[in-house]
Amino acid sequence: MTASIILNGILFGLLLSFLFGPAFFILIDTSIKKGFKQALFLDIGILLSDVLYLFAAYLFAEKINAYLHENLFIKLAAGIAFIVLGIVYVLKKQAGVSNKPTVSQNSEHQKKSYVGLIAKGIGLNAINPGVLIYWIAACTYATETLELKDSSLFYYFTSTIITLFGVDLIKIYFASKLKSKLTVKTQAVLKNIIGIGLITFGILMFFKAF
Repeated sequence: MTASIILNGILFGLLLSFLFGPAFFILIDTSIKKGFKQALFLDIGILLSDVLYLFAAYLFAEKINAYLHENLFIKLAAGIAFIVLGIVYVLKKQAGVSNKPTVSQNSEHQKKSYVGLIAKGIGLNAINPGVLIYWIAACTYATETLELKDSSLFYYFTSTIITLFGVDLIKIYFASKLKSKLTVKTQAVLKNIIGIGLITFGILMFFKAF
């Protein structure tokens, strides 16, 4: 029984790992430009936000769902945030690709950088109400359809989160290996694709608000 629950959780984690939201674009961009380690800390922030949303969805699903559907301002604000972020990506100056090793930073500065990346990861999910909505749907499916509770629910979502993290590690590992193969022109194209992706996501948020 437990093995079946864990398998279902893994399958659900695999499904979620192929959803391409704003966090995915920025995670891949960070991995390519700054390397595996920086992308790892960004991903930790994203997953921490997922866990917080999961707890909120489990405890207050009905109230949160009603609030999100009734409050258009949240979706509009999220849409604006992603559109602005996308425009910044498209317009920001292209620095070029350097494959030379960078001068090592002092440990205090590195710690601040890692904390900042975790905070950025949390923030990316925090401004996206869609993340909370799919965790509410996930909780509803697990508790109502699969009829999971207590330890079974814990095993299910723990395996889901671990699977998400594992697949993300694979994504950012291979993305970080692309850096040595990117020309300035290729990186500029990638930057524009990420920016357009974020703008598109923001526009979709506007449509969902009405």
